[in-house]
Amino acid sequence: MAEIKTALLLGYKCNNFCRFCYAADKRDLPAMSTAEAKRQLELARKRGSTFVDFLGGEPTIRKDLVELISYAKKLGFRTISITTNGRMLSNAAYAKQLYDAGLNSAVFSIHGHNAKLHDYLVNVKGAFEQATRGMQNVRGLSDEIYICTNTVIVKPNIKFLPKIAELNAKLGADGMEFIFPHPRGNAYKNFEEMVPHLAELIDVVPETITVAARCGIEHCWFRYVPMCYMYGFHIYLSEYMAKSRLAEQHIGPEFEDLDVEKNRAQHGRVHGPQCFGCKYSRICEGIFKEYAEKRGFEELIPVP
Repeated sequence: MAEIKTALLLGYKCNNFCRFCYAADKRDLPAMSTAEAKRQLELARKRGSTFVDFLGGEPTIRKDLVELISYAKKLGFRTISITTNGRMLSNAAYAKQLYDAGLNSAVFSIHGHNAKLHDYLVNVKGAFEQATRGMQNVRGLSDEIYICTNTVIVKPNIKFLPKIAELNAKLGADGMEFIFPHPRGNAYKNFEEMVPHLAELIDVVPETITVAARCGIEHCWFRYVPMCYMYGFHIYLSEYMAKSRLAEQHIGPEFEDLDVEKNRAQHGRVHGPQCFGCKYSRICEGIFKEYAEKRGFEELIPVP
């Protein structure tokens, strides 16, 4: 039976201004209160969830994050994680506060292999130095903290994904995930500047996976990539592998989705007419609707 993971989206405010942020148009929406976040943690445990991920926006800019992590530990969550841009964790004392409260997992957003690229993409000078120092601070607290990275695949960084994989390994990552962008918010507004063509994945997928393996990274996944662009590497497709190990539930200030995989596949992604002749048609989620609206289905190539 798959473990139930609750992603608790606390709000949309953030100290970065990513050029590809899917939620950029939601930044001014009211955040979840501390009391409501605790109530949602209680409800999640009643549903059998043992894994909570605090995210946003940016969860570390909230003053109650230590309190919420401590409460999650008290409720009995086995895995207590944050998804973060890492900047606040450049303060070693703050990183230790989170760890002492019960944090045992962290996902760092690393979008470039150097400061020039990363800072450009997140629109904050100095963000790369803070993010990488933050990741090193957390790694230094304990080898038992599971550290993963996520990298949104955009036009300016796609050719550097293998270098980003090398950097992530050097910083102490246990796993890494490379995410094709959902064309909403800034990713839709800056579509031609940010969203790569699927064809640009042809060489970079196998090369990145190979580099990660060479660096000793056991878990290297791609997310939201159609199966026909995984080229025999489908076991490295995050949503394909997650079906057997994780059942995701997403809760935000203004929404509740208790069956993420089903709803994303049915309402967020689409197949082209040629997809129904593909051997992966029953397990592939296709492409985002917004991508299809912009570029059609011509890039999809059915696998015989």
